[in-house]
Amino acid sequence: MNFLFLDAYKDKPYRISKDTAGGYGTANDLGDGLIGKCLSQAIKRTVYWPNLSFIQLMEQLQLAGHNCRYRGVFEHTPINFIEDFDAVFICNSIVCFETEKEIAVKIAHSKKCPVFLCGTVFKHSENKPPEGVAILSGNYEFVDTDLFSNLDCLRDTLQKKQFHIDVPDQEKELVPIGWGKNGIPMSRNVFLGGTKLFIPYIFNRGCPYSCAEYCTYPTSQGRKVFSPSIDQCINTLKFYEKSFGKTHVVFRDPVFSINISKAKALLHAIAEADLNMEFSAELHLRNLDTEFIQLAREAKFRTFKFGIESAFEHIRSSVKRISVDNDEQLAKIQQLRKQKIKSVGMFILAQPADNFETCERTIDYACKLNLNIAQFSVFTPYPGTHFHSMIRDDITANSFEDYTQFKLVYKHQSLEPKTVRMLLEKSYKSFLTSKIFS
Repeated sequence: MNFLFLDAYKDKPYRISKDTAGGYGTANDLGDGLIGKCLSQAIKRTVYWPNLSFIQLMEQLQLAGHNCRYRGVFEHTPINFIEDFDAVFICNSIVCFETEKEIAVKIAHSKKCPVFLCGTVFKHSENKPPEGVAILSGNYEFVDTDLFSNLDCLRDTLQKKQFHIDVPDQEKELVPIGWGKNGIPMSRNVFLGGTKLFIPYIFNRGCPYSCAEYCTYPTSQGRKVFSPSIDQCINTLKFYEKSFGKTHVVFRDPVFSINISKAKALLHAIAEADLNMEFSAELHLRNLDTEFIQLAREAKFRTFKFGIESAFEHIRSSVKRISVDNDEQLAKIQQLRKQKIKSVGMFILAQPADNFETCERTIDYACKLNLNIAQFSVFTPYPGTHFHSMIRDDITANSFEDYTQFKLVYKHQSLEPKTVRMLLEKSYKSFLTSKIFS
């Protein structure tokens, strides 16, 4: 079979990433002023890759003997190439939701081949799936590929009813992604001379943490944590080292340190393998201890990214965010700096219990933590999360594509959308100024 994996994007002056927020995606629209617009343009020229689950499904079908091709398109690209394919798979996100749906409908109405929307967003969108379009949700990269061996039978099913497959949590060995093959784009950071290759890799899937109240990783990947063996991970990393030479591997786990003992064992195995690679990961500060940080340094981890969210405990707890206290946050960031590991702190403005003053004080707090990078975003109640179900009547967004994570999409008790955009602009301006004059 010949399969097309179609990745449709809005044509915007900022980066749209469908691999963030558990596959819901984000759009780095960082502000309406000069600083925000310049940073948005700059980030658009940094590291990018497609949704990993989408690409992983493509690799699994390729392994099953099908011919697969990835193609990224913008919203106005004419859809006139489907006759060469037996089925079209379309990546489903929230940041390009309406665009993806429109393209799926156009292809399905052509009646030339089955169409699959791949992602969890449609499941929670309260939209009825378009006629002739199947929905693949959950950990769909683990779907039984035998399903796609008899397309005539599958086409008949799609013509009779809407078709939805929700793939549950499971542990299964996956083939390494062949970056640069079959149209899959490779990512190089132009600000580092465009020479260093960045490769994303998922070790842990799923997250049981209480911030599932608003976080989409548990919504898309489930609450159960599962991961391959350490040996399998090392073999994959060795495959990438052999294929591409010196690279930077970005662990795209929801929380790299969620199983602390296994994470330490993996760090030790990476150090023992002495790979010609550098690494970065997202984790939780409460899982960092002296041993972990030392092992990370020996394994050539260069950056850790973690959520701080707010300077105020009562604001964090209002959305069930569990975190270490502020003094411990500062101490752990200082430990990382001593081991020459860069720190990226993530902050969320306009949380439900926030007001103008608490947002300003969170910005000030971020500037005092001696972080290498601070990332500020706007609290977003995503469909499928508990918080969204509680405030469904207060949603103000006109389309799902407004859910960029940098716009206010719900009626806040004390903040207006224009005020939040101004605070977002101020946050980046303040942090950049603090770094320049530190």
